[in-house]
Amino acid sequence: MRHEEYRAMFELEDHLWWYRGMRAVTASILDPHLPARPDLRVLDIGCGTGYSLQWLRKKLGTRATFGVDISPHASAFWKEHGLNTAAIGSAHQVPLASETFDLVTCFDVIYQLPSADAETAIVEMHRVLKPGGLLFIREPAYEWMRGGHDIAVGTDHRYTLRRLKRALTDHDFALKRATYANSLLFGAAVPHRLVSRWRGSVESDVKPVAPWLNTGLAAALKLEALLITRLSFPFGLSVTALAQKKAR
Repeated sequence: MRHEEYRAMFELEDHLWWYRGMRAVTASILDPHLPARPDLRVLDIGCGTGYSLQWLRKKLGTRATFGVDISPHASAFWKEHGLNTAAIGSAHQVPLASETFDLVTCFDVIYQLPSADAETAIVEMHRVLKPGGLLFIREPAYEWMRGGHDIAVGTDHRYTLRRLKRALTDHDFALKRATYANSLLFGAAVPHRLVSRWRGSVESDVKPVAPWLNTGLAAALKLEALLITRLSFPFGLSVTALAQKKAR
């Protein structure tokens, strides 16, 4: 990922529609399976600027939230978030002990890795989870949806839900929930991505939008967060899965 992307993330994660809306979607999927409690140990793999660690800490009511990210450009923002529980490390070689965490999260990370390293990353997620622990993973959907944003963030491959589910079950995870997400805005996003590819754009989609548009787009995702508690979507811009490490 280009280093300027981390600055854009840092400046926008708190209020940009996509981040706000996808946090709501994540909470809707996670809440029925993991009540907040102070003894939870949580690891965010590919934690970026560290904003997700702050959000997970507040949401789950625990201070035992840890992160790893391979980029020194990301680590430059940890101090600004007041974090001292994040470390430099790769998703496919996590520098932490086995069977340590109740929850591992991975928000749009392994799509940037070569396929073999992405598979190894899933093995590592399984390794660091306690038996019965949960993995929440989200990755971008559909190879044909590649656009300028993928160049900006260093996409190696995009997922289908079937591919992600198979990757998890092949590595001894039991699926609790799997669905596409960011589905209500799918029709608007497809032309944007295809046009950006046709134009040869290399611009990131992580940028400010007009306040009225930001409010409207966030509202659409928050509506989706309500719907996703009752149904699964057959298509979307993201694939999401909640999986459990099988207990011995």
